[in-house]
Amino acid sequence: MKMPIWFKIIWIVPILINIGALIWFILGSTGGLQRGHDILATATLVIFGVPSIIIVLISLTYIWQGWAPFNGIKYIVSAILMVTLLFFSYYMVDGTPTRGWLYDDVRSDPVRLTSDHKYEYRIDLINPFQRNSREQLHLKNVSTGKEINIPIVLRKNREPYLSGSGDDWAWAILKPTEIPYKYKLSTMEEDNVENYNMDPRVFLIDVEAETAQVLK
Repeated sequence: MKMPIWFKIIWIVPILINIGALIWFILGSTGGLQRGHDILATATLVIFGVPSIIIVLISLTYIWQGWAPFNGIKYIVSAILMVTLLFFSYYMVDGTPTRGWLYDDVRSDPVRLTSDHKYEYRIDLINPFQRNSREQLHLKNVSTGKEINIPIVLRKNREPYLSGSGDDWAWAILKPTEIPYKYKLSTMEEDNVENYNMDPRVFLIDVEAETAQVLK
């Protein structure tokens, strides 16, 4: 007796779930293919992903060939393979990171206030360590509550050192100029910038136009 059609259909379900879970995990662990696997993701892929692929290939072979004669023992073996696929699928989905993929991974320095007390500001590093990373100056008008984001480029490369402590550190300082709505944004002192893998730079920020011009 060959494998019944109804049993083949049942077996295909955990196979499809496992394939979907593996794709989900790969996309999540690489930030939508924007970075490489870290150590934890690599370990998960080796422990659950590789065996899943092997079991899927074995399952598809048995389904295709019918695994005749198909008897009670083979029902049990097939059920074990299906449960194993579902088990691996659960752990791959459960271990899939979503930051930097389904939503942005944002690292920010502490919120500061300009010396004229008109704007609160901070620097956001978005999706650091990924190819689609970017930086922005986040501004909030204290009197109106309006918030804007102005794109800037602070880093030398795509691997900034993201450390800092307390409320007395910052990646950049924003100071008013004599011209209304225009501010000067400067990175930290040059001897400290190297620790953060950033260039010492100066920007002219036009709050009204929501633009940043590199001055240095």
